[in-house]
Amino acid sequence: MLQVLTEVWEARRARTEILEQRHPFAAEVMRLYAALLPVQEEAFLDARTTPPAPGRIAAHVAERVVPRIAEVTAAAGPKRLAEEVPDCLDRSSAQAIVAGWMFGDEQAPAERYLARAALSPVLEAMGQDAAAAFHSRSDRRHCPGCGGPPQLSFFKRAADDLASGGRVLVCARCHGEWGYPRMTCTSCGEQSGSRLPVYSEVGTAAGERGGVVRGLGIPAATDALFPHIRIEACETCRRYLLNIDVAADAQAVPLVDELSALPLDLYARDLGFTKITPNLMGF
Repeated sequence: MLQVLTEVWEARRARTEILEQRHPFAAEVMRLYAALLPVQEEAFLDARTTPPAPGRIAAHVAERVVPRIAEVTAAAGPKRLAEEVPDCLDRSSAQAIVAGWMFGDEQAPAERYLARAALSPVLEAMGQDAAAAFHSRSDRRHCPGCGGPPQLSFFKRAADDLASGGRVLVCARCHGEWGYPRMTCTSCGEQSGSRLPVYSEVGTAAGERGGVVRGLGIPAATDALFPHIRIEACETCRRYLLNIDVAADAQAVPLVDELSALPLDLYARDLGFTKITPNLMGF
């Protein structure tokens, strides 16, 4: 089991290195994420070995993870974020910042980043054991474990490994996964295909409405930058998330690939859509 868990983190590190080289426009984001991964893996393994009680999660994260995340961010983060993280720790206690993200409080971007970076590996390690710390949400649009909102969706590989399989949502809070119907809005539940446009560099599938994303503001780009990623939007609630097709790119690691797809987020924003949950880096 430990070997399998270690392989998950190794896959994230390897994919981060690849995407940092492949997408220069995302290099700053990917460098910071690469610096965070060893700290997050250590926090994950620590919580697997000695998990905190559900009522002690925020305190555990504040004491054992937040200081390391703040240290790494100061060394490897963009200048503005590196300056804002110490400022937010001066204004609020680390435990209050972590608890704010756990329970859906409004937070400044630096607070949200700090809480997410520190908390997610602990919740990921605890799995269903962390559920008692949260108010459960019964609808399918929220994580069945912690009640968090979706960060992204992905199409898993089908059994024959030649086509896309079912759709899976990934929780923004604990990285838990759960199945969800295709062509259904993950924010409001809209099911009418005419209200659910899809935007992709490689076009849409039969029966889907949307458009082809071209250029993405990268003058030198002639081939598709993200042939395996698409914007799944809703004209009813004006929200969207990114979907990663791991059948189209077997090397994709959804959490990592989503971080690198900044041009797609900017494209969706230009169309007037708001992301259901901005990712760890705020996009």
